[in-house]
Amino acid sequence: MHVQRFLGSAWASVHGPKEPQALVVSLLEAGFSGMAASPGPRPISWQAMRAAADDLPITFASVRAANPLADRSALTSLCSQSQGEREVGHQAVADAVACAVTIGTQTVVLDLGVVGVHGDVEAEDVNEPNYEWTHERAHALLARRKVGRNAFVDRACRELFAIIKTFPDMHFCVAQGRSLRAVLDLEAMRDIIEDLGGRRLGYWHDAGICARREQILAEPQGEWLESFGNRLRGMTLGDASGDGLYLPPGAGGVDYGLCATYVPRVGSPFPVVLELDLSVAPGEMAGMRSCLDKYGL
Repeated sequence: MHVQRFLGSAWASVHGPKEPQALVVSLLEAGFSGMAASPGPRPISWQAMRAAADDLPITFASVRAANPLADRSALTSLCSQSQGEREVGHQAVADAVACAVTIGTQTVVLDLGVVGVHGDVEAEDVNEPNYEWTHERAHALLARRKVGRNAFVDRACRELFAIIKTFPDMHFCVAQGRSLRAVLDLEAMRDIIEDLGGRRLGYWHDAGICARREQILAEPQGEWLESFGNRLRGMTLGDASGDGLYLPPGAGGVDYGLCATYVPRVGSPFPVVLELDLSVAPGEMAGMRSCLDKYGL
């Protein structure tokens, strides 16, 4: 198998050099093929990054329309009941497409947002601070999610159909969200694929979120890969545990050996993205690379 390893831009924008040329060089020196773009805490000039990369063997894997490090409250749902929220979501997609054109990638990764539920929600993020998930708490929230689930999945199908039609040159992927109320679960993914038929929609595997879902819901990590491996377009490889998401590989419950078995053996280089929480220190990079190297990732 042939993988290309990329670094998530949210972490790189905080811990890497501020000057684009220096940041590009630092990626190469750290063994990365390039960067995966997403909104983050510190803006990056993608035009300047693309210009800096022109004379170097650097590429850009993808653009994520939502900041993967943000908690659920920071995400805008494409499937919301509110027309205003859906319009904000569409603008985020348009911005991601514009960024993709700038940096020369066709891959855009989408988070479909959350299912609305009645009443207050005590917790929902798989990495909820100061909250201990139990099987009973998690499934009680899932039961509330189920009440309105169908309407949100139907809207997801309509919105994705419109997005793919509006931007025919882009390769759109959907990824798991951090919330247990996320529109996208295994059943929803199957329904969306069936509804969209042969239209070009890929699956982007977030290994850390899947690991947390396994820990909280007893939902096997491999079920996502087994079910949608034929649509797999890339992976996010930050680790996860009760202590956090996007931890250094090897610090949590992600089964990297399992992930490696689903990397395509033929075709174009397969993108894997190391997305990291901002608390991860740059000095841990060598150990992270060593862990991923062990699995061929």
